[in-house]
Amino acid sequence: MTGQGVKQLYTDLINNEAKTVYLIKGASGFKVPKLLKELGDYYHKQGVDVEYFLEPLFENTYEAIYVKEPHSTLFLQGTNFPNDINSSDPRIKVIALNECVDVQKFLDNGEQLLQLNQTKENYHNKCFEALANAISIHDDWEVETRRHMDWNGLNEQTDQLFNDLFGSTIPLKKGNRTHRLLGTLTPQGARDTLQSITQNLERRLFIKGYPGTGKSSMMKKLANEAEAKGYDVQLVWCGLDSNSIDMVIIPELNFCIFDSTEPHVYFPDENRPGDEIFDIAKHCHPTEVEEKNINAIVIKYKAAISDAIRYAKMYAEAEGKIREIHDSALDVAEFGKRTARLFI
Repeated sequence: MTGQGVKQLYTDLINNEAKTVYLIKGASGFKVPKLLKELGDYYHKQGVDVEYFLEPLFENTYEAIYVKEPHSTLFLQGTNFPNDINSSDPRIKVIALNECVDVQKFLDNGEQLLQLNQTKENYHNKCFEALANAISIHDDWEVETRRHMDWNGLNEQTDQLFNDLFGSTIPLKKGNRTHRLLGTLTPQGARDTLQSITQNLERRLFIKGYPGTGKSSMMKKLANEAEAKGYDVQLVWCGLDSNSIDMVIIPELNFCIFDSTEPHVYFPDENRPGDEIFDIAKHCHPTEVEEKNINAIVIKYKAAISDAIRYAKMYAEAEGKIREIHDSALDVAEFGKRTARLFI
């Protein structure tokens, strides 16, 4: 959930990474997320790397998993299938679960479902209106910090980093680019998967800097340079501003750099020798007047985020009740039969 609406990266994953996509359609309760968790555990026990894609509304609930090489298979809830992907693509295998559902039970709960869907839509709209307001306020925050930024100092620091990472590397292959999300706003507040994403990387740079001081632009530039040098690159996008980068990972260098300021504040782990701060805040020197303006903007920004969280909670409550009704209409035995072939 972002200030620009719902953002998902399944189009990129389907087009550039997955060899097979299992699209699970026709059951919209909590049973499919549980199935995805079971599938992930099953393939992980076989020694295969698995990526889990969490739903924003419910803790520890999955909307997709990606089973990596040698399978390169995406298992995806039907409600999250991208509109710009052709479902007749031969790589896409539909698991139709409509016949697992007792339609009469839906009809028996028709009035309640109608009311819950109206409530859900209302709070959904209010949540995204609050997020859009937060982005607008954040833009004002960036205006205040940009005016006192020493861009030459940042460019020098960036050039030093690039030289340190790449030196005079001669490309031996074409770099490959993939995309993921770092986290998002949830009914419990901002959540991210940074520690999980970076746990196996040797070197982690923690960017410290104000909004609007070039963090995302610098990381995009770094990604372009790495790809031009022949390295594979993973861009990890912001969970609030869908146009902003929060992290760049270069797996072949065992390296990542990420924005470690609000809402995902992190500091180096003293037990990890490859952790260090990449301080760009030192290039920004707002006056006392600007600091007061910034503090006032921060208060407004936090209030807008608080509104979004409050509406997200009510949105999730209505959605959760809808899913419980869906689950109550599900023939569990038939569901098990139709999904058994996914455990290859």
